[in-house]
Amino acid sequence: MKSLNKNATIIIQKLLACINNPKYARTMGKYAKINNSNYLPVSVEKLMDIPTFDTHFVISHTTVLNGDLMRDPEMEFVTRNGKYYPITYRQDYLGIMQEALIYTNDRTPIKYRPDLMRDLAEFANEWMLNIEQQQHIIKECK
Repeated sequence: MKSLNKNATIIIQKLLACINNPKYARTMGKYAKINNSNYLPVSVEKLMDIPTFDTHFVISHTTVLNGDLMRDPEMEFVTRNGKYYPITYRQDYLGIMQEALIYTNDRTPIKYRPDLMRDLAEFANEWMLNIEQQQHIIKECK
């Protein structure tokens, strides 16, 4: 499985820390929205656990179009042994939904797509740098 690089991992850890920061938390310990600039806000939310992984969460930029929530983009991640892995990518404006790890309704992983996970990791590495620059989260959440 292709994990994120060190820089992206540090940025995601800061985003996850924002979940417990009263300035950003919408539901303490579960969900946060960071809006420190004129760029799209970034949201981070903890999700139900998936067996064999330590944590499961989603990071997204969202907007509203004609009353519908639009992800621009949204990515799900899981962690195992301190490494962060992207498992989905969704971009509503382009009608894209990609899954590098597919699991059953009871959250058991059943299919892994290594080429897609590598591509998602490359995108997420760049996206996290953009989020850090746009939202200044490194100084804000600890």
